[in-house]
Amino acid sequence: MTATRRWAWGAAFLVAASVVWAAPSDVEQEGNLEIFKKLMTGDHDEELLDIEALLKCRPNATSEEFGICLPLAHCANTGGVPAGTCAKGFGVCCIAQRTCGESTSYTHTNFVNPGYYSSDTGSGACTLTVNHAYKNICQMRLDFVELELAQPDADGNCNADFLTVTGGASAVPRICGSNSGQHMYIDVDPTCDALKVTVDRSAAPLAYRWWNIKVTQIPCDSEDRAPTGCLQYYTESSGYVRSFNFDNYNSFNDTVNSQIARLNYGVCIKASEGYCGITWERIAAFGHNSFTVSGNMLVTTPSLIGTATTSSTGAACTTDYVIIPGGVDNNQNSEDRFCGLGFPDSVTSTMKPFVMYVHTDADESLDVGNRGFGMQYRQITDCC
Repeated sequence: MTATRRWAWGAAFLVAASVVWAAPSDVEQEGNLEIFKKLMTGDHDEELLDIEALLKCRPNATSEEFGICLPLAHCANTGGVPAGTCAKGFGVCCIAQRTCGESTSYTHTNFVNPGYYSSDTGSGACTLTVNHAYKNICQMRLDFVELELAQPDADGNCNADFLTVTGGASAVPRICGSNSGQHMYIDVDPTCDALKVTVDRSAAPLAYRWWNIKVTQIPCDSEDRAPTGCLQYYTESSGYVRSFNFDNYNSFNDTVNSQIARLNYGVCIKASEGYCGITWERIAAFGHNSFTVSGNMLVTTPSLIGTATTSSTGAACTTDYVIIPGGVDNNQNSEDRFCGLGFPDSVTSTMKPFVMYVHTDADESLDVGNRGFGMQYRQITDCC
């Protein structure tokens, strides 16, 4: 950040602060004035040249969102939404919120549908332009706090509504349907143009179309950066992974696919210290729908769907499948490719980095009622 920009921000902070500050104690006032002095003079560490990083805040102690600590008036003037207090009550934790046709240079921004908290009735492309907050940005993370769009068609193609991401360093798959709680990491070139996040909507009004996508910019040297090639990245020693638009609720004999076609991406798991391998299993609570990736559910015995009996491996998997490099199932069979309407009781791999690749083709006409997968993983310490 240039000295000119630091001065402009610092001056705006001081002017706006007079609107909302009220008789702080001597200690509190001294602490806050010290922050503003650093902003005005640039007297802070090089890695904190971005003002947002210096004043990053959470709306409350349990929130997973981040905002920027600003005086209330300045938050409103920059199009932000106040959410909780900060700076010992003298400022507000300002959430940068943007919608169609707008842009942002904040490190944390929430991209929402017009009239958020109600269904979006618009149509056409709704785009957020994400400019780099500073030159040292190598990755951006999209958290789908909420993402509810039209379902794919019978062949799994996202044609009515869909989300696309352009401007990154690699291709990002088009997704649609219900993806609340999912996320994506997108590599970006620090020297290139802005990232564009677009929700393209059909003209048909939908009662369930809305979104709130948290966009976080990640510095090149950040520990939060995902390895290159990982569209999704999980950092806990155990957890759950779902395919995009995974549906574990519908009946097993439903003829509609919720599995999205034309996917090709990697799901990476950060190897925790002291762990040598990883084990993948079905999620029992999802029953029939835990793993239905390829095949016709209508011609398969219902009680077998989702079990090891209806799973396929290796050369039998040519259309839709997942790959677990170095996989060994619970019967000690070495296979790395899995498909069908079921999954082995467990698959373990000691090959690092821990990753699962997901592939679906463009033709889902022979696959009926597929939901994708909902899997659980746990890292293990005994690999003998």
